Amino acid sequence: MSNIHNLQKIFPAGFDNGYGSLKLLVDGFEVVRVPSYISTAEMEDVPGRVILNGNAYTVGESAFRAGNHFERNTDSNENKVKNALTTLLGALAHLPHRKAWHLKLVVSLHDVALAENLKKVLNGEYQPILAGKASLVKIEVLKVVPEGIGALFGQQLPKKLTVLDFGNGTTLYSRYSQGKREVHTPYPIGVEVLIDEIAQKMKHLNGGKVGEPSKIRYCLEMGHTRYSRDIDIKDIYSGCLKDWYEKYLKKIVSMALDAKHTGDEIWAIGGGCLLPGLKKLLEKNGFTVLENPVEANAFGLLSMAKAIVSKNG
Repeated sequence: MSNIHNLQKIFPAGFDNGYGSLKLLVDGFEVVRVPSYISTAEMEDVPGRVILNGNAYTVGESAFRAGNHFERNTDSNENKVKNALTTLLGALAHLPHRKAWHLKLVVSLHDVALAENLKKVLNGEYQPILAGKASLVKIEVLKVVPEGIGALFGQQLPKKLTVLDFGNGTTLYSRYSQGKREVHTPYPIGVEVLIDEIAQKMKHLNGGKVGEPSKIRYCLEMGHTRYSRDIDIKDIYSGCLKDWYEKYLKKIVSMALDAKHTGDEIWAIGGGCLLPGLKKLLEKNGFTVLENPVEANAFGLLSMAKAIVSKNG
């Protein structure tokens, strides 16, 4: 962490309020990456605990650990906007306490047509209690950009480029020429589709019950297939991954390969890149999987925020 003055209030920041996990990167601090889960269960003053206007909730890992009763961003297309303030304050409640934060934010969104709605939800001054301590939080949204743009910010882009962004709720297909975006199409076939398929197929291992998506997601993010102490979903995962690829991803990957044939470089970003077996498959097909594909977008959003703050003096 860089040397931050105790009285410093103004911080450029990048916020990626993903369907699966949210990423907040505040200048001078470590990136906060936690599951996009919100629980209203009674809890101690754990990281992610927020009290705002008399309502208490917890965002992130502790919401998952508290039990099954939590809301997820991925449960509804509207949640990325509707829950944005809730999840942003929850993310702040994971950072070392400060009496005052003035965040100058660049935010990414799957549909920039909703940018004004998002600004209305976020912009303002708030007096939350974050992990047990009071703070004054001012949020100023500098810009809303399409998802995945952050990962490309500051990169030396090839003249012709096609990018696939494997997110939790969507898989994004984008094309760029001379650094300018020509195409940006979200497909509703993200990792959650794969996870739901696994949940259905594992009933015979789980006493006839559908698997819990949050537990499946957790083990895959940890890089293994141990759903619980007694249940390994390795074979089911392999079969479902093949089905998911054939049924949904193959078409988009083929579009990228067609673009490669006409001279594009093809890049892959997003957390889905790191699914066991998928990264290898993408690289075999000629994709460059960007370094740190999960957090690359947030780092770029922070760089954009710093550039705007610097330009505005």
